[in-house]
Amino acid sequence: MDFLDITKNQKLPDFSGSYLSKLFIWKTIFIISAAAGILVKKGIVSQTQIQSLAAVTINVFLPCLIVSKTITSFDPVNFSLWWTLPLAGTLLVLGGLIFSSLLFRMNPNKMHLLPLASMQNSIYIVLPIGKILYPEEFDIFALYCFLLTMGLTPLMWSVGKVLLVGAKDVKIRYRDFITPPLVATLISILTVFTGLSSFLPESLMASIDILGQATVPLAVFILGATLGMISLTDMPSLSDILVVATVKFVLLPLTVSGILYMAGLYRTMHLFSSLLILQASAPPATNLILIVRNYGGDSQSMSSMMFLQYIFCIFAMPLWLAIWQLLPVT
Repeated sequence: MDFLDITKNQKLPDFSGSYLSKLFIWKTIFIISAAAGILVKKGIVSQTQIQSLAAVTINVFLPCLIVSKTITSFDPVNFSLWWTLPLAGTLLVLGGLIFSSLLFRMNPNKMHLLPLASMQNSIYIVLPIGKILYPEEFDIFALYCFLLTMGLTPLMWSVGKVLLVGAKDVKIRYRDFITPPLVATLISILTVFTGLSSFLPESLMASIDILGQATVPLAVFILGATLGMISLTDMPSLSDILVVATVKFVLLPLTVSGILYMAGLYRTMHLFSSLLILQASAPPATNLILIVRNYGGDSQSMSSMMFLQYIFCIFAMPLWLAIWQLLPVT
């Protein structure tokens, strides 16, 4: 049995209602994000507090979630094609880079916008959506996210950093690649492959799981708070906004949907397909703002672009899932 077969016979989310119900099926996420943004804007929660909370989440809670879900859900015998997910993460980035390069006509002055069009928020927005849409299959969904991110993270901190800051002004630091989530994923996979996972005490795994459960609500809150820190005083040009939005919310999800449909995965591998569609239509990774702030670049314009793309994603992500669910069976 292949790991993709696990997604067979799973129920699709109910998109049978009106268009509005399709559009706001995960409205809870955006309510929490909006509330977090307002708290930051009003000064009730400071930027320092959010940065500290984000640091704890990325260094403790998210790695615990990765360890818990990977060790309990990853079976290399049944997940024989698990490597396709890191590959898919890499191909999504490369596809976005190609599309955006062509639409920007290889303009050197637009190179800093390519990561915004090609490197998606693969965890902080996709994971909470999966928690709401697939509560019974969330362990597998989360595992898919973590495996896919393995192909995205190295590109973000190498190619993404160079494009954002400029090749002359940035040095590729190998320690940037060694992020706690990536380390947790690699160690968890190694633990499963070597069979050491069977020797881990249940009490230890239960403790790790409890810490990991804090990740999803914190991710939604941090996402909203991060967007709430953004000022819209320096707006990018309308043409740049439309190019990034076209790649993120039209070309990438359209390409992925077409490949999945022509490959015969429609209505047979629901969870796998839905994950890829969500990833393909996800907004830019908020880590891109951190890269610009830490290593140089026009952080204000980038932040404004980021905020607008998150507004677009409120409509684009559920719309693409709805379109996918309504495609005719062949």
